[in-house]
Amino acid sequence: MSTKNTHTATCQMVAIQIISNDCIEDNFQQIIEQLQALPESKKELNRLVLLPENALCFSSRKHYLSIAEVLGDGPIQSRLGELAIQYHCTLVCGSFPIQSEQSDKIYTSSLVFSPQGQLTAHYNKIHLFDADVADTQGAYRESDTFIAGKEIKVIDCGFAKVGLAICYDLRFPGLFQQLRELEADIILLPAAFTKVTGEAHWQALLQARAIETQCYFIAANQGGEHFLNHAHFEPRYTFGHSMIIDAWGKIMTQLTTGNGVIYDDFNQEKLLDIRKIMPVQQHNQFSCTQKL
Repeated sequence: MSTKNTHTATCQMVAIQIISNDCIEDNFQQIIEQLQALPESKKELNRLVLLPENALCFSSRKHYLSIAEVLGDGPIQSRLGELAIQYHCTLVCGSFPIQSEQSDKIYTSSLVFSPQGQLTAHYNKIHLFDADVADTQGAYRESDTFIAGKEIKVIDCGFAKVGLAICYDLRFPGLFQQLRELEADIILLPAAFTKVTGEAHWQALLQARAIETQCYFIAANQGGEHFLNHAHFEPRYTFGHSMIIDAWGKIMTQLTTGNGVIYDDFNQEKLLDIRKIMPVQQHNQFSCTQKL
């Protein structure tokens, strides 16, 4: 593969890894500490910052229902918009509880805030994690609390087209094929991947999706052992290993466990070169359709 050695960066891709708990203020402070750790950016350099799934609340069904906000309206969403302004970035909250038409169920939604602090897009998680895992939690039943989304989302950020997905979505390649067909250049994957499933599948799935779609991936995972104050649970364990992967499947940078931030440049020249020398999109003889 031939790629140019130099390029003009149009976007800095950022993944923030934290270990969220059920105290929203604690989680905001963790996020702010990582934003402060970023190098000072030039105004002309676009910065795309991804927070993990459940970034502001890692808790129980009851707690998620109690803090859920109307889409585009609420103090937590307002604070996220203020952070986007303060740090001059496109800030994507990996997931946050959003009210639905049903009183007993909500959406878990990625929220995209522009550098001007406006909520410009959202994505409701399509695939809900209903599975048994050999860890302290044992059984995960997201469908008890959340409603599955239906709409596939690719947003135009000006510097790149960005596809949105969340955690368990990663296991369903058809979604990512459709994101690529909608001309995604970068795909965001916020997650709270468990330690058990993460050790088995996290890196393999991320690299496979990047190679298949020939897209950059920003994957921000929760990063370790979670202690919850308001819910009577044993500690929960997430895998960490947030990473940024290029369109060739190469891991550009990663963080193992704990709190931290990683970043690297989006190289559109390299992206186009990869797609030119191996035009997978044109060669593909299959198409997938969404079940409705």
